[in-house]
Amino acid sequence: MATLAQLSTHVPASPEALWARWADPDTHPEWSHDLAWVRLEEPLAVGARGHLKPKGGPRSPFTVTELVGDRTFADTTHLPGARLTFRHHAEPAPGGALVTVTVTVEGLLSRVWARILGAAATRDGVAADLSRLVELVALTTPETTTPGLPG
Repeated sequence: MATLAQLSTHVPASPEALWARWADPDTHPEWSHDLAWVRLEEPLAVGARGHLKPKGGPRSPFTVTELVGDRTFADTTHLPGARLTFRHHAEPAPGGALVTVTVTVEGLLSRVWARILGAAATRDGVAADLSRLVELVALTTPETTTPGLPG
C-alpha cells in the first residue's frame, strides 16, 4: 500500500457538521474539485456500493469501507488493478475539529496508479477539497465557526 497524501489540520467546524457532508456522497462534488458526480446505490453502511465519475475520467465503482457516525467516512474506488481509498476522520478539538484525510492506493498496479494520480497533485487536491468543505459547512451551519478563525 502506498500513501499518496495525508493531511491533518484544525478546522473551525464540528466533527458532526463535517461528517454530515462526508456521509452524503451525492454532495461530494460540491466540495471535491475532481468529481463530476457520485451515486450511492444502497443505503449508507459499510459495504454499500456506488459509482463515481471523476472530471475527465471514466465512471468507476466504489464501496463504503469505513463508517463511524460523526467521526469517520472512508470509501474505496475500484481501479483496474488497484484500490484507491479516501479516509476522512474528525476528532473534537477546541473551536472545531482536528481533521485527518488520508489517501492510499493498493493492489498489483498501485505503483502505476500512484504515478498517474501523483502524490503532489493528490495532496494539493485534498487540501483544496477540505478548504471548500469547511466553507460549505460554515455557510450552512454558522454556529460551527469560531470568531477570528477563517471559516
